[in-house]
Amino acid sequence: MKDKRLLRINIFIIVITVILSLTALLLDIKQIGFSGVAIGGFLAFIYFLLLSIFVSKAFLGDEEGIEPKEAGKLSLKLLLLTVGLAVITIAVILTRLCQPFGFLIGFSALFGGIAFETMAFLVFSKPKNKTENEN
Repeated sequence: MKDKRLLRINIFIIVITVILSLTALLLDIKQIGFSGVAIGGFLAFIYFLLLSIFVSKAFLGDEEGIEPKEAGKLSLKLLLLTVGLAVITIAVILTRLCQPFGFLIGFSALFGGIAFETMAFLVFSKPKNKTENEN
């Protein structure tokens, strides 16, 4: 994975998961639970990591785009990844390994990581050259 932004999003997901898990542990709310937050954040991290690896590998080659055969393989991998995550999520919640609210809070680390990277990009990116007026 060569894109540093994707790597930073994964790091943000880990950091947010740790912060949310520690907060859940300190608050000790029965409906949320530490394990739910930790499992949700861990699955969000794994999902985004695999997603970014698949997409990065798919577009490493030519600038012309992706070949139809490779596109089919990529779409099958992404489908299996998404279905696999859904099955794992259902299994974790039905076996009462974690609370659903805790899982959702932990999985929200994915969206938080994307939001923090977006804010960091907007704040710390260098402004592009302004175009001259057409007059």
